[in-house]
Order: sequence, then structure tokens, then C-alpha cells
Amino acid sequence: MKPIVADERIQLLDIARGLAILGILFVNITFYSSSLQAIQYQIELWPDFWNQAVKKFLDIVITGKFIAIFAFLFGYGMILFKDRAGQKGRRFGALYSRRLLALLIFGLLHGWFIWFGDILVHYALLGFVLLIFHKCKPKTLLIWAILLIMLIPVLMLISSGESAATPKISPEFQQLIQQFIERDQAIYGSGSFAAIQQQRILDWYASVMNQLIFYPQILGLFLMGAYFAKRKLFHDLSANRPVLTKICLWTGGIGLTSILLPILLELTARTSAAGWIDKLNVFHYLLGSPSIGLFYITLLALLVRKKAWEQALEPLANVGRMAFTNYIMQSVLCTLIFYSYGLGWYGQVGPLTGSLIALIVFGLQLLFSALWLRRFKMGPLEWIWRTVTYLSVSPNRKKKLTSTL
Repeated sequence: MKPIVADERIQLLDIARGLAILGILFVNITFYSSSLQAIQYQIELWPDFWNQAVKKFLDIVITGKFIAIFAFLFGYGMILFKDRAGQKGRRFGALYSRRLLALLIFGLLHGWFIWFGDILVHYALLGFVLLIFHKCKPKTLLIWAILLIMLIPVLMLISSGESAATPKISPEFQQLIQQFIERDQAIYGSGSFAAIQQQRILDWYASVMNQLIFYPQILGLFLMGAYFAKRKLFHDLSANRPVLTKICLWTGGIGLTSILLPILLELTARTSAAGWIDKLNVFHYLLGSPSIGLFYITLLALLVRKKAWEQALEPLANVGRMAFTNYIMQSVLCTLIFYSYGLGWYGQVGPLTGSLIALIVFGLQLLFSALWLRRFKMGPLEWIWRTVTYLSVSPNRKKKLTSTL
């Protein structure tokens, strides 16, 4: 999400952003199309085999992994931004603070008027905390990153086994939740724009409160990205191949273990181990998912060293160069699909159909991004963001090449 000059870009980062945009859409499609109450209290709305199979696949392969990549790249981008500001003799602190304020405003507009599940506000607020670390040495960044990423998983693991067990929902409370789900269905699926807007603000507030617990982990991922950037691990992939290979193997191993442990315990243990199964699932989502996210991006780094892979993944790079625009575009398109002021499909789509819709939407973004970047240097929202950051308007349209005889 860093609009910088095209010839200065690191291709791997754009490919990773494009892939992250796809993964985030697969997860967010449920939030676009289903009640927040059903998601929060894990009410199963689609119990059939195929929907459950797709949901399990998303849980194992996608959920939590690509948002981790997005956060990692945010931290990496801050160091790139600092380096380029220094090269141009600009004041980094003032520029980056204005950049974060602009991001905060974008996030509020997005969350209040388009879709309640915005992440930009959180990134902007935590970005000011990240700014405190910009002068730190790589080792310091790494230590803080590991401590913050592991904080919540460790607290969960050292707590008593029973405390992590999924709480039983009384029939009365379950009936109340069902009423909330039906209310959301009526508002988002067939309500007026005014009713949707009112509910959107309420859901935005609830979403913000739910996200606060993840702030240490998000900041930790920011710092991990900053560590990679300070080490310049993605600047020269061939020279850094040995260390990237080690990171890939370690993060892949940790991530795979976090997936397999709760599954094996569930298959072999008695019901008395339910608390430990729940804790290990938390371990999977809060530590295993970031590990797999790092595994994905380091695996990409090893692959794109080869020209054939880099060319094959070029369409993802186009999406990644316009990650900010494409992230907001997903919200616009999906709310038009699911909300009553569009097609009104809210509550009518399960994980299987939702994933197919996500693929179609992303396919459109692949096409749009390629066509847009033929004529322009950066996406429209990236250009606005850059303009606000630097308080100057730079041309975005590419100059046409003219041949001389």
C-alpha cells in the first residue's frame, strides 16, 4: 500500500500485496454477506458438507495468513518510505505523520459509509506507535516483534485449561442472537439506506472494539516487516537466499505444527481436553497464522528469483501496486452485491458461493489493474494519498511514447 515511483519498486512486495488482497477478500466475503453476530458467536448458518469443506479449507490455508502479510508489508513499507525520504532530503517524521493522518481519514470514511470492517483506521493509529521504532536497530525490532506477536498466544496457553473452552450459550441467549441475526438480515438485505447506515455505524463500533485485542500482534507484524526492511532481505533475493530459505522452513514448520496439533488432539483426546483444543486453536490463529503468512511471503521470494515465476505472477503485482484502491474497491463492489441498495444477496450466500464470488471480483480487479496501469503510474486512491502526503500534485498519467523517423 505504498505508492512510490514505479522504477524504484520491489516487484516481490507488489506480488505479495496482490496475493494478500485476494486472501483478504476470501475472508471478508463472509463479513460482507453475514451477520456480525453469527460470526462473533460462531453460529453455523451453512452446515452442509460442501460449505463446511470450503470453510475448513479457508480456516487452514487463508484465514489470518494474508492479513498478516498485509501488516508485515505495512511495516516494511515504512522503512522504504523513510529511506526514500532521506534520499530526497525530506523530513520523514512530518511526511509520515501526514500520511498516517490521511490514512486515518480514509479509514473513517470507509468504515462509516462503505463497510464497517475497515482495517485502515487501526493501521493508521498503530502506525504512529510504529513511528517510535523507526530509528531502532534490526535486532531491537526483531525482539519487540517476537514479544508482541507471542504475547496473546502465550497468555492463552498459560491460562487454565477450562478458561479457554468455548462457553456454552444458553437457549435464551441463543434465541436472542438469532433475533439479532434476523434483524441484520432484514436491515442489510432489504432495509433502507438510512437503516443500513445506522446499523453500519453500530457494527463499525463493535468491530473496532473487537479489534483492540489484536493490537499487540498487528504492531508486532509491523515491526517484523520493518526488521526485514532494515536487513534489506527482499532487496537482493539471490544474495539473501540462504537466510530466506531458513526463515521459510522455520515459519512453515511452526505454522504446520500449529494446524496439526489441535486436529490431532481433537481426533485422539477425550471431551475433557476441549479446553486445550480451544487454546491450541487460538495458538493456531494468533501465532500459527502469522508464521504461515511469513512462510508464504518468503516462499514467494524464493520463487520470484526465477524469471518464469516473476512473469507468471505479474498480474498479482498489478493488483499489489494498487492495493489501496483495490481494497476499497472490494468493499464497494461487495456491498453492492450483498446490501439492499444493490443485489440484496445478504444472508443468502454460504462459504462455497461466497468464495466463487470472491474469485469473480478479484478477476475483475486483475483486469482493471492491468488496464489502469497501462495509462497511469499508480492507482487513483494511491495518487490522492500521495498528493495529501506531499501537499503537491504530481502528474499520474504516463507520457505517451512517440517514435521519430
